Amino acid sequence: MALREHFDALIFGSGFGGKLLAWHLARSGRRTAVVERRWIGGSCPNIACLPSKNEIWSARVAHLAQHAAQFGTMITGPVTTDMAKVRQRKRDMVEREIALHLQNYKSSGAELIMGSGRFVAPKTLEVRLNDGGTRELAGDRVFLNIGTHAAIPSIPGLEAARPLTHIEALELDYLPSHLVVLGGGYVGLELAQAYRRFGSRVTVLEHGPQLMSREDPDIVDEVQRILSDEGIGFLIAATTLNVSGRSGQQVSLTLRTPSGERLIEGSDILVAAGRVPNTAGIGLEQSGVDLDGHGYIRVNERLETTAPNVWAIGECAGSPQFTHVSIDDFRIIRDNLAGGNRSTRHRLVPYCMFTDPPLARVGLS
Repeated sequence: MALREHFDALIFGSGFGGKLLAWHLARSGRRTAVVERRWIGGSCPNIACLPSKNEIWSARVAHLAQHAAQFGTMITGPVTTDMAKVRQRKRDMVEREIALHLQNYKSSGAELIMGSGRFVAPKTLEVRLNDGGTRELAGDRVFLNIGTHAAIPSIPGLEAARPLTHIEALELDYLPSHLVVLGGGYVGLELAQAYRRFGSRVTVLEHGPQLMSREDPDIVDEVQRILSDEGIGFLIAATTLNVSGRSGQQVSLTLRTPSGERLIEGSDILVAAGRVPNTAGIGLEQSGVDLDGHGYIRVNERLETTAPNVWAIGECAGSPQFTHVSIDDFRIIRDNLAGGNRSTRHRLVPYCMFTDPPLARVGLS
């Protein structure tokens, strides 16, 4: 059995808010450890914000090249996209980001521990190390920064079809002949436009009465018009009844629509239907940390959990799912640890959908 190691601060997950807190606490003299299963720096630099913007930019370049004559630039011959090179450009950026993160861990003095953590007692983690062996870590203060993952709806045949999520979509080295996007939210529309610009046929299926459920209908209509003009197909108020086939080969989706039942066939399925917190299977029942009815960590407006000296940061706490919100969570906790009285109350959250043109919003409509 591993000997218990003691830290002033123990951070579970290396996402944006957590890593900023780790570096801050370590630089201020606290013995600090960060436990990360896979993604150094969390999802943003590895599989989400930055990689998606990288490939969206490549798609924009392809789009501009296809329409170069509108700008007085003549390109002779067809414009084609090498998806393997698009992917490699993205991977190169991710490698640079990881190197920068490792440098920050080294300079700050925070210890990065790569492995899968599980609570075995309050404020105590057992970590199964990626390189083998285990460590038991206890912290005077513990910060949960464990994030979320893509939800796969309970649709007959969908899981067996091995659908893409945003992670796999950003790793494709081929161009889908017909990409079917399940979900008309921000992620689904961003990637739908990108793959349409790369050259795929794209169809977006939305279960609800409109795309982008939180937006005003006039905004939704304009975004849908712009994307339709680029050749993206839409089926709104379409319920997927079942799926057959295998994504990457041939897939068929049976839908119930306002005009009746219909069949959609494609080569690949991308699921962009919301997020699920990473709170299952990590021993939270041993920690004293309560969850809400949706599986998110229950916190107060100071991001304190139901367990003493345990906080939660970012998406796992039910905070709006944006990197800049996780950064603000860090600022709240940092300042309160120093005697402040900051909270999430009345927090105004700006956000942006990175279609082209982008859609940005803050405050009331």
